Amino acid sequence: MGLRTERTPEKAMAKTSLRAEVTVTQQGPALLVNGKRAAPLTLFINLTGGNPDAGLSTVRRAAAVGVNIVSFVCHHFPWPKPGEQADYGEWDRQIDAILQANPNALLIPRIGMSNIPGWWANENSDEMMLYDNGQRGMVSMASEKWRKEAGEMLRLLVRHLEDKYTDHMLGYHPCGQNTGEWFYDRVWENLIPSYEKPMEVAWRKRLKDDAAKLPGADERRAGGLGLLLDPANQQGLADFWAFQQDAMVEPLEHFARVIKEETKGRKLVAYFYGYTFELSALPGGPAVSGHLALERLLRCKDVDIVCSPISYSDRQPGGGGMFMAPIDSVQLHGKLWLNEDDTRTYLSSVEDGYGRAGTLDETLAVHDRNFAHIASRGAACWWMDLPGNGWLDSDEIWQNCAQEKALYQRLARAPKPYRPDIAVVVDEKSLLHLAYGNQVSVQLTHELRKELYRMGAPVGFYLLSDVCAGKVKWPKVYVFMNAIALDEAQRRALLRQVRKPGKTAIWFYAPGFIKGATASAELVSVLTGISVEQETAPVSPRAVATEQALGMMPDVRKGEEFGPVAPFFPLFYANDPQATELAKYVATGRTAAAIKQVGGGSSVFIGTLRATPGLLREIARLAGAHIYLDSDDITIAGNGIIAVHATSDGEKVLRLPRVCTLKDAFSGQIVLKKGSEIRLPMRLGETRIFVETPP
Repeated sequence: MGLRTERTPEKAMAKTSLRAEVTVTQQGPALLVNGKRAAPLTLFINLTGGNPDAGLSTVRRAAAVGVNIVSFVCHHFPWPKPGEQADYGEWDRQIDAILQANPNALLIPRIGMSNIPGWWANENSDEMMLYDNGQRGMVSMASEKWRKEAGEMLRLLVRHLEDKYTDHMLGYHPCGQNTGEWFYDRVWENLIPSYEKPMEVAWRKRLKDDAAKLPGADERRAGGLGLLLDPANQQGLADFWAFQQDAMVEPLEHFARVIKEETKGRKLVAYFYGYTFELSALPGGPAVSGHLALERLLRCKDVDIVCSPISYSDRQPGGGGMFMAPIDSVQLHGKLWLNEDDTRTYLSSVEDGYGRAGTLDETLAVHDRNFAHIASRGAACWWMDLPGNGWLDSDEIWQNCAQEKALYQRLARAPKPYRPDIAVVVDEKSLLHLAYGNQVSVQLTHELRKELYRMGAPVGFYLLSDVCAGKVKWPKVYVFMNAIALDEAQRRALLRQVRKPGKTAIWFYAPGFIKGATASAELVSVLTGISVEQETAPVSPRAVATEQALGMMPDVRKGEEFGPVAPFFPLFYANDPQATELAKYVATGRTAAAIKQVGGGSSVFIGTLRATPGLLREIARLAGAHIYLDSDDITIAGNGIIAVHATSDGEKVLRLPRVCTLKDAFSGQIVLKKGSEIRLPMRLGETRIFVETPP
């Protein structure tokens, strides 16, 4: 079917004072449209997919329940040859069709900044990305020619849309590189990009050395101290990986400024970025991604929204519905986090995979779980029909979305900041110190999320830089996933934070192992306060709880092993008579995990890369964190709601931190009156959301 091109009433042609902004409140970021708070819940459609009729039908269904914000993708990026006129016809046809379906639609289009015309690529072949296998690819992220000219084409497109549809344009979402998500193209294929001339020029500028060469393929793929870079002779490679992240973000800052200039600051700018956890599974590791400069992007005043899909791992009914990024640092910096909920609904094909919800009930339960994650934080989401095949073309789905929107609006009347007892902390800089490959990162910063989501308590996800800056003071438990490479200022800042009464620090794998040009187990010991030694040869980091742990921690299961099986180097074990042993390495019998009182707080060293939910839960309980569930179900709590998503069939015992009354969030039925415990018979994949009110 061709998209209808009839214009909507003259209202769409009139200039208005539409203004969209993300403002910072005491509770966190909030979306304002013309000065009024709006629920940032959005529909995403793909009218270039297999079924445009279903897409426009979905627009009408969403409009009927009050979801008027629409994001869409137009693959045509108008870029005419010099002297020719730009063709905006495809943009106009899509927008006219959407406005025909919903005259009140507010639009946030995706703009493909990497969709450069073939003639430009042919005339500027040296500006195109060069891989380690000698092939050319997308345009180089370091190309100043592309950045300047693409920025001007973006300016003209925004100008056209503002001139013609200004009262419908809520914001703009520039996209580029791999799947439009601003990580280097083809890195999932184990290719290494960035050997082209513009990247070399930028690298020389960075080093202020006109003779500097880009690191070769062998240098980039080289090992170091086993699975980590050797700071004594590979600091230059870590510096290059840091440069690669900045090379990705610099054009994003430029494009955001163009949009703000052209709209006089009245419209939103959104970007995919910060997939710190998700891209840790890349074959080459996260350093090749370009996504490890989130701290920098969060300082950009021209960026309003940061977004990603829900993790493609563990998103099935009964899964965690995990974030790809340290979302809570994004919100702390006043940027609105937006989750792309591209759930494969019951209307999708079986072949669509990725945790497909096979029935209507499963679809609604997964949507509810994902919604609870963002509602507990006052974040945002869009419901997405990724291929444009009608995944969301259902009254039942939109009736459920209407319930979720109504709940979001009720919570927004008295929003509360997200302050969980448990903070999960990830360090961008330390990920640059991993040797090429994902043997460490896929376990430590990708898969470990699964256990953290099943601790029986809500968790927050933060950048280590924010913890060091004193922006994350409230947690009782800090889980340091990868605090491997720290300078002296960071060490002092962390110790000031965690060595206080009522604080517990959980340190995974090799905390503090690298400092400047030095790497040693002694540095680990000083940071953790637990005497630690290093194995002299590769050893399997597989671990199992000790009898001592079983005696003091009821939720730890006897004989349950955790951690990778393949040998690791470097690997560390605790050797401290003053520490309580919690786990042993299966291969050596040496102490894999230990806990000790250090200063005013507690320190836990876990030398392997994973831990069971039960072990993490019991450590958190000892630290005084409130545990809602003693089972491995997904627990979500914050902003006045409490939600449970069942990872198994059976009765769940939900224990509340205070006596209160609980109502079902959608029906309003009182399920607990002036109590602190409720038993919930639940099926695998079921979601229950409750609103908490004081007695």
